[in-house]
Amino acid sequence: MSSLLRPAAAIFAALVVAAGVARAQTAGSPTVDTIVLAMSNVHLVRGERVVLIDAGGRGDLAALEAALAARGVAWKDIAAVVLTHGHADHAGLAAEIRRRSGAALLLGAGDLPMAAAGHNDELQPTNLTAHILKRFALDPAYEAFAPDVAVGDAPVDLAAYGVRGTVRQWPGHTPGSLVVELPDGRAFVGDLMLGGWLGGRLFATRPGEHYFHADRARNLANIQALLQRPVTTFFLGHGGPVTREAVMRAFGTAASR
Repeated sequence: MSSLLRPAAAIFAALVVAAGVARAQTAGSPTVDTIVLAMSNVHLVRGERVVLIDAGGRGDLAALEAALAARGVAWKDIAAVVLTHGHADHAGLAAEIRRRSGAALLLGAGDLPMAAAGHNDELQPTNLTAHILKRFALDPAYEAFAPDVAVGDAPVDLAAYGVRGTVRQWPGHTPGSLVVELPDGRAFVGDLMLGGWLGGRLFATRPGEHYFHADRARNLANIQALLQRPVTTFFLGHGGPVTREAVMRAFGTAASR
């Protein structure tokens, strides 16, 4: 989404489940650790090298550094950071992580103007709750950057960064939203959908529509298109992960897989 709200987070603090880690692994495939930060997830993917999916927000540096250290990962170990989109809660630390690690930054070509400005685009609410949340949205500014790789129409192979996987641009949530697919059916879809309520703190494995999309119709079409692919597990920017079956129940599909 872009940004959820500190006031809302405070109001629901008593209900929030303590931040933790969701771990998934398939034999012979990369290990995936989901690090839950203040307002979004960062996914740590370990193959021959380390790739991060998303970078967290500006205030997440200490928490992210501690989480990586607890998993035996130093900044220098990170080969690449794939930014699922250019919103502040997902790309806010991109420039800082690159300075510390030398990692390559990958961003969708459609989000280049956002990254260059260091500022979210205009949020387009998808429901009444989103209109209310938008009034209290977090600071949408972050350190501007230019990615090392702008992912356009052609998919990008992550093998160069030590992980078997493919990155493709799926415009919808933002003009340059990315999806990372691993060969074993796991996919990282950013804010294509939302897990749970108010950023995934409650009912985190229940998928639903995100609060904001640049192109709502196209984003919904993307979900249907991904369900035509052999995706079994969806790792999200907020909440999750969610199963294929849960996504089919939430969004409906004619997919036969």
